[in-house]
Amino acid sequence: MPGWEIIGKEEKKNLIDIFKNSNGVLFAHGFNERRNNIFRVRAFEKQVAKFLKVKYCVATTSGTMAQYVAMKALGIKRNDEVITQAFTFVATAESIIECGAKVRFLDINKSYNLDPNLIEKNITKKTRLIVPVSMLGNPCEMDRIFKIAKKNKIKILEDACESFGAKYKKKYLGTMGDIGVFSLDFQKIISTGEGGLIVTNNKKIHKFCKEFIDHGHESNKIFPRGRDTRTIHGLNLRMNELQAAVGIAQLKKLKYIIKKNQENKSLLKNNIINYNNVISYRKIVDSKGELADTLIFQFKSKNQALTFVNEFNKYGYSTKNLPDAIDWHFSGTWSHMKNSITNFKKGYRYTKYLLESSVSIPIYVKTSKKEILKQAKIINLILKKI
Repeated sequence: MPGWEIIGKEEKKNLIDIFKNSNGVLFAHGFNERRNNIFRVRAFEKQVAKFLKVKYCVATTSGTMAQYVAMKALGIKRNDEVITQAFTFVATAESIIECGAKVRFLDINKSYNLDPNLIEKNITKKTRLIVPVSMLGNPCEMDRIFKIAKKNKIKILEDACESFGAKYKKKYLGTMGDIGVFSLDFQKIISTGEGGLIVTNNKKIHKFCKEFIDHGHESNKIFPRGRDTRTIHGLNLRMNELQAAVGIAQLKKLKYIIKKNQENKSLLKNNIINYNNVISYRKIVDSKGELADTLIFQFKSKNQALTFVNEFNKYGYSTKNLPDAIDWHFSGTWSHMKNSITNFKKGYRYTKYLLESSVSIPIYVKTSKKEILKQAKIINLILKKI
């Protein structure tokens, strides 16, 4: 599932190299001679851009800050409205609110992502942005969403925080909209402990993001950093060399992680017997492009789902987000920010039903075939009783 599973000698080697060849310079800027002109954050950004086939990448402190900065770059401001989906991590809403904007949550469909059928009827005069969130590695129905956005002249920010490396019709998620963001926290497909990435093909957007995360520094080569030029204010949201060193090692492992995820998920799913049609599986929009880091299925009721989870836990197995962390991933539970939500608990009732009656099983890279078959056998035993 996540990159932490295979953190090892490669990451350790890269970290030691900071002290061996860069004299312990942990800051991403300056100290050229001391660091032997090795800039790991800049190298990581270039490698990510090359991997994703985009022009620009900006590394920052978290996926949350990547979203916030991306929205600032797109000009989202007070009293604007942003459309997104009711199943997402709380950071999506928090970023919108920190820009002073209002959130309009929409129902998801069987893909557990934004339902394109609902977008156009929810666009208002204040709508400035659509944020499709490809949850748990499964792409949104991007073609339909982009068509609506283009028709209504609305920008798109791809929240691919949980989908780094996933594809939609052979294109990497996060690279198709005006801007895309990723998270690199410890539970993600690759990890730098904490961290985030912003990607775009727009030079102006890139310039803003690059400067905003660094107090407005333009990194003007004519001047030393202490006398650097600036035209905007910003914040300190910089990634450091330690994180980048780990990220460089993790990025090299990403294709292997995805390959193993897909193999292990297929093995588990193919050995589950759907007794009496008790469960239905999540709709996968692009089976070749998904991360395959979870197996999600829905029961006919909340009680059935809870019964399954209780039995599943007794065997020492856990779930991922559904239902264990639903409160942090469903907007219907966020009463603490209801004043910034245009339709709190209205317009996304199907999402509540779908999430509460679903179970998400994590897929791990290092799980053996024997263990996967054992897990499938246990799932079958539980399903047979429901």
